[in-house]
Amino acid sequence: MATQTIREKQSVHHHQVNRLAQLKAVPKEMAMETEGLHVYYGDKEAIKNISLSFPKNAVTALIGPSGCGKSTYLRSLNRMNDEVENCRIEGSILYKGVDINSPMANVFEVRKQIGMVFQRPNPFAKSIYQNVAYGPTHHGLKNKKRIDEIVEDSLRKAALWDEVKDKLHRSALALSGGQQQRLCIARALAMNPEVLLLDEPASALDPVSTGKIEELIGELKKDYTIIIVTHNMQQAARISDYTAFFYMGKVVEYGETSQIFTNPQNEQTENYISGNFG
Repeated sequence: MATQTIREKQSVHHHQVNRLAQLKAVPKEMAMETEGLHVYYGDKEAIKNISLSFPKNAVTALIGPSGCGKSTYLRSLNRMNDEVENCRIEGSILYKGVDINSPMANVFEVRKQIGMVFQRPNPFAKSIYQNVAYGPTHHGLKNKKRIDEIVEDSLRKAALWDEVKDKLHRSALALSGGQQQRLCIARALAMNPEVLLLDEPASALDPVSTGKIEELIGELKKDYTIIIVTHNMQQAARISDYTAFFYMGKVVEYGETSQIFTNPQNEQTENYISGNFG
């Protein structure tokens, strides 16, 4: 039994070393970056001078204890914090070389390019079809054939098409929790974004649905850049290429997931990952 455990550990380590070598072998283009980002709620500073870069077509996990600023930071990346009263953001959020935190930025265009899926599934009280078609039609698309194509393509990308293709005009609220979350991902994909922000997308789901979401994330990164907030250390280790450890509004450590989980450079990071935090 002990030998088997050692072999399993060696296998996991070998996989992590291989993945680390692959990541280092290919210079990464950045999908977006923040430079000196501060977020305030009134007088309270929730995010403190964070500079991070997100490699294109990779999954970056944001980990850390509750209340450390992960979700606040994530919502800043597509200006969702604009909707929060008394919230003020300073610093730069660079997307395609443009500072989208500028007052001149078109927030609606930003959110088309940088989609978001929240912790709990939030489908509209409409049909499955109307949920996915909502964004494109809301932005003026009237061609029925093109809308049909977008709905099917988005549901296929969200690994939901085969389960719902015969009930597209039934209420989305009749779907299971896991299906609803994949529908919300399809709804975001229908806008043809380049970046997908996921705020603990599996935390309200059962293990089987969580597995489907994780598998889906692995497929989606071929075409999208994914930034995910998760409390689940195992999940971060399984699905992400890069990891940033947040604590008290700051990034304590950032690097390849393989390195963060096997050889963290900071004692706080090591304590958090090993469960000795607090």
